[in-house]
Amino acid sequence: MKKIYSYQDMKADLKVLSESYPEILRVFRLARTADGRWIYGIRLGNSCAEKRFVIQATMHAREWFNTELIMRMVSRACGQWEKNISYQGITYRNLLDGVCFFILPMVNPDGVAISQKGPKAVREDVLRNIVKESGRTYWYWKANARGVDLNRNYSTGFAADTRREKGSKEYAGKRPFSERETRALVKLIHTVKPMAVINYHSAGHLLYYKEDNWLVRLAKRLTGYKLCQETGEPNGNLGDWLSENRIPWCTIETCVGKAPAGRWQLSMEWKKHRNLLAEIALVIALPEKQEKKGSGQKRQ
Repeated sequence: MKKIYSYQDMKADLKVLSESYPEILRVFRLARTADGRWIYGIRLGNSCAEKRFVIQATMHAREWFNTELIMRMVSRACGQWEKNISYQGITYRNLLDGVCFFILPMVNPDGVAISQKGPKAVREDVLRNIVKESGRTYWYWKANARGVDLNRNYSTGFAADTRREKGSKEYAGKRPFSERETRALVKLIHTVKPMAVINYHSAGHLLYYKEDNWLVRLAKRLTGYKLCQETGEPNGNLGDWLSENRIPWCTIETCVGKAPAGRWQLSMEWKKHRNLLAEIALVIALPEKQEKKGSGQKRQ
C-alpha cells in the first residue's frame, strides 16, 4: 500500500469516475488555488433533487487521509447504483434519485502537496518562501500555501483565539474569507443551499456539533465516535459560520492518533463510513425510519 494519497491520485480517480458513471456523477472545478491547483467538486445523485447536501474534506493539509476515504465512499455508491443494489430495502437508484450530494474531497490541495512533499511542491517563489520561513515541520503542515489555517478564515468570530504567524495551525489570515478556498466553499454553500453540511477532519474519533440533530445521531450510530458539543465562543471556523447561517452540520474527526493518519487505518475507518451516503439518502426516502433509529440514544 502506498504511503500517501496525493492530489494527482485524486485527479486520476475523478477522471475514472466521471467517465464510468456520467449518468449519476459529474466532476466540476470550483476554484483555482493561489499555487494554481484546482479545487474539484463532485455532484452525485439527481441534479434536480430539492434535497441537497455538501460534504467537504481536507480543509487542513495534513488530513489528506479523508480524501481517499471519501473517494472510496463515492466510488462505492456509484458501483452500487450501477448494479442496482438495495440498501435497507431500497435500491441505490431510488436512493440517489431523491438527493444531490456536492462533495469536495480536497479543499486544500496546495497544503496537501506541502504536507506530502515539502516546499519543493510549491510552484510560486513567494509562496515557497512563506513555507520555508515558517519553520514548520512540513509533514504536519495544516495551512494552505499562503500560511492560513482555512478553518479560522470564516467571518463568525474571526481572529478570536488565533495566532499571528503564517503557517501556524491557527493563523486566521488578515481578514475573513481572504483565501480562495474559503470563498469558493462559501459560494458553493450559498448556491446549493444544502439541508446540511458534513465536515471531515482528523483525528480523534470525535463528532463535533453545536445543536443536536438527525445528522449528528446518524454519524454517531455509524461511527461510534464520541460526541463533543461545542459550547465556547466562535473562533472563525466553518461550523461557527454554518450555525450563524442556520445550516445544520457536524464535524467528523476520523482516525486515532495524530494527523497525518497512517493508511493502515483505512480498512478500519472504511467499515464505519462506507454506508454514510446511503444512510443520508435513506433519511430523505424514509425519514420516519431514521427517527426510529435515532430515538432512545443518549449523548456521551
